[in-house]
Amino acid sequence: SGDTPCAPLVEYGLPPTNEKERLKVVQRMAAHTQFCMSGDHTLEATRDAIAEVSTHLDDVDEAFVFVLSDANLERYGIRPSDLAKELTANPKVHAHACFLASLGGAAERLKAALPPGKASVCLDASQLPQAFRALLTAGVLGEEGGR
Repeated sequence: SGDTPCAPLVEYGLPPTNEKERLKVVQRMAAHTQFCMSGDHTLEATRDAIAEVSTHLDDVDEAFVFVLSDANLERYGIRPSDLAKELTANPKVHAHACFLASLGGAAERLKAALPPGKASVCLDASQLPQAFRALLTAGVLGEEGGR
């Protein structure tokens, strides 16, 4: 977000266990996006997420980081090569950028500029569950995939 590279929605290891708790997470997420300042912390957030996940590599079979972005990186001086560097920082972590919005084809241009399998474009929110399923399956099978 424009406010911070880290806006915790749930505590690590304590996912919501029922519909009410999941709704509260969604409400916190919506409130944060509605009231945060303009800006972009994509690089810092990606770097921090990969560093955090990397501390748990001995405890897990697979490690994933999903970066959700509106693809408006150019506005803040973020080059595709900068994001590519962060996404590939630790080969043991499956890191992937998913662009959820696009102005003038920015999402497709970013996807094309990033390493194969490191980015996807999902402009229809109803397709997000299928997109994540495909990414998780590809990561587990060792095939970095992107739509």
